[in-house]
Parts: sequence; structure tokens; C-alpha cells
Amino acid sequence: MNLMFFSLLVGKSILDRNGEKIASLKDLIVRINPIVGKSEEKYPPLAGILAHSNSREFWIPAAQVQEFEQGKIRLYDAKVSLERFERRDGEILLYKDVLDKQLVDVEGRRVIRVNDLALGNAPNEITPRLVGVDISFQALVRRILPFGGTPRVSRLSRNENLLDWADVEYFASSAPSVRLNVSHERLAKMHPVDIARLLDELSYVQGAEIVNALDDETAADALEEMNPDYAADILEGLSEDRAADILEEMQPDDAADVIADLDENKAQALLELMEEEESEEVRELLAYDEDAAGGIMTNDFLMLPENLGASEALQAIREVETQPEFVDYIYVVEADSEKLVGVAALRDVVFCQPRTTLLSELIVRDYISMKTDSKAEDAAAVLADYGFRALPVLNEEGEIKGIITFDDALDLILPEDLRRRLPNIFKNHRGMVSFVKK
Repeated sequence: MNLMFFSLLVGKSILDRNGEKIASLKDLIVRINPIVGKSEEKYPPLAGILAHSNSREFWIPAAQVQEFEQGKIRLYDAKVSLERFERRDGEILLYKDVLDKQLVDVEGRRVIRVNDLALGNAPNEITPRLVGVDISFQALVRRILPFGGTPRVSRLSRNENLLDWADVEYFASSAPSVRLNVSHERLAKMHPVDIARLLDELSYVQGAEIVNALDDETAADALEEMNPDYAADILEGLSEDRAADILEEMQPDDAADVIADLDENKAQALLELMEEEESEEVRELLAYDEDAAGGIMTNDFLMLPENLGASEALQAIREVETQPEFVDYIYVVEADSEKLVGVAALRDVVFCQPRTTLLSELIVRDYISMKTDSKAEDAAAVLADYGFRALPVLNEEGEIKGIITFDDALDLILPEDLRRRLPNIFKNHRGMVSFVKK
């Protein structure tokens, strides 16, 4: 397949069957299926040419093109419609809608900028197809300088600069004037951390488009990995119902951080739309100062009364409707109270004998805790100094109101580029660090 580069086609003469110039090429139109977000074939075929002649623009359908090569565009005849061009659903213009826009390189898991586009003819086909994306610096030189040169490329191969169109994802928001629904199914299969990194590099509009294409759980996981204020901007681009559904799937502390960065009216509207239980958990956390221990804690943890036996405790944990993200420790309270009496490692409860052993006999009573109004930095320092996986946060009456996990403390200790990696190490290795007694 001989490749043709779009930048070298712009301005080329369009000839009739006798070789007489009738217009110049201004743009190319390809058709992407407006339902599934991609052409029925692997590569979108040319739908037509946007031509220019004597200050008039008009459309030439692909079926009227007899020859289409880098140096020659010839029509079957010179009869063309001079009616004003109006594109149909699913049609995108390469110059207007794709060139210089951001796409996602799915294979490379990165955001790219389109510097040029490659077209090619399949065997026995006259109509060219959009087959590649050129992101090289040479592509910019080719467009800017008259002596930029014609690249000698005869086939697509995976490399850093010339990407297969099948390996990239286009954004419907890049062509807002037409109906174009892009599924982003391949992005949805990525790890939430990879999705979050892509979202960080995209505009809010593009980010909202991707998040809107994800299921609620995946979207929540990805937003949890992001800076809360940027995640809030993305949620602003979604419908309130969808935003509320995603917030319900997020950890309460992460959801509270995001909601705190929203406009007050928007925040209240989303809290009203959320399920009552999830909404109440978030409201509780929003009541604390963001610089206090209460402001960085989560109220999603395991809390059981001290008079339960080990087997009863495990059965109670199994019956919890939504399993907390952090389950290394059980926070043991007085019966019919939330007053904390000690902390037990889950592994001790699982392996203890006899199985009737009470939680009160398995706990560490001289635990370290923080008050809800303690400084967040002090809580983070305690976690780092003692190597705890989590730290209970109590009110003035000694009642446990939440816990601060080690990964939340890292947000205050480490630079952003490093803390985005380390928390996931701990999330993926839970249960490997036992409770450390003071």
C-alpha cells in the first residue's frame, strides 16, 4: 500500500477526465459510523472531497473520483454540484476535525497530537482510506516549509511517529456539529490508573466524553486516581444523574474531596440525587475542615462490638452490604456504642483458636489515634513514623468517626508524580502488613 499524506494533498489541483483543472482540494471527508463510532471497515473510506474554486466551496462525492494519488486527483467528468456543502451525520473533515487535534494512542496508552494523516489504497480499490496518524516533527516541517519533502513510506508499521489509525481513538467532541457517538470501548478496558493519566492530559470536554463512556465503577476508580479539582471539572461536563451515580461508587472520602471542589449549588444538587446512605457518608466528611484529620479520613471501615466471638465477627463482616476498601484492621467498640476500645488485625481474627475467642481478647488497647480536629499533617507524620496502615480518628467523646489510611497520608507527604504510583502498590498488596503495636 502506497501512502499519501494529507498535508501534501491540500491545495492540489482536481482535474477533469481531460486533465483540465476545475478546482483545488481544500479538505477530505471520511465517514465514521455514527452509531458505533467507527467505520464498518477497519479504516474509514473517503466519502468525498471538499473542493474550492473561485471563492466557492463544493462537495465532490468519492464515487466521482477516477484517480486519487499523491500527485494526481482526476474525476470521471467535470459535472459537479455547486450547492453549498452540508455534511451528514458521521462525516468528519480531516483538516477541520482531525488535524492538530488530540487523539488517544490506545496501544501506547498516551495522548497524541495529529501533525499529519496518512491515506492509502487497499488492493484493487480506487477509493483511499484513512489509515495512519503522523505525530512526527518532520510532519510539521512538511506542512510549514515548501521544501519539507515527500516522505518515502510504502506501508504502515508500528513506530513512535507513524501510528496505525486502528490503534487510536477519536473524540466525538472534536466534531460537535455532527452526530458522532464514539464508544471508547478499548479505553474502558484499560486500568483505571492508565485512564486517569490520559484524562489528566485531555481537555475537560474530552475527559467528560471518556468518563461518560465508562461504567460507573470504572469511572469512579479512574476519578479517584485524579486530582479532585480536575475530577470535579470533568463531572461538571456530565449530566447530574450520571455524575451522582459515579459519586455513589467512589470511596466516601474521595467523593467528598471532589464535591468540595464543585460549585455549592451543583454540589447540593448531586448530594440530593445520590442514594441516601452514600450521600450521608459524604455529608459527614464535608463537615470537617480539609486541613484537619477529619478532612482526610474516610468513614468506610470495619467496626464491630467487643463482645463478638471471632467466628461471629467474620460472619458479620461477610454480611456487610458494601465491603470497605480497607479491611486490614477491625476497629472494636463498646457494645451498643461507637467508643473505641481497641484495634484488631483481621488476620488475627481469621486464624485465632478457639473460634469463640472474643474480639476484646484480640485487640491492641494502647492504640494511637488522632482527634477529628487534629492537623492533617500531624496525622500523616504519625502514619509515616510508626508504619501503620491506618490510624483511627476519634471525637472528644472517644467515639471513632473514621480512619486515615496510609495512601491518603501519602497525598500530604510525597510529590504528586510519586504519590500517584505508591498508593496503588499498597492497594494491591493489602493484608501484607500487620498491625504494629505502639
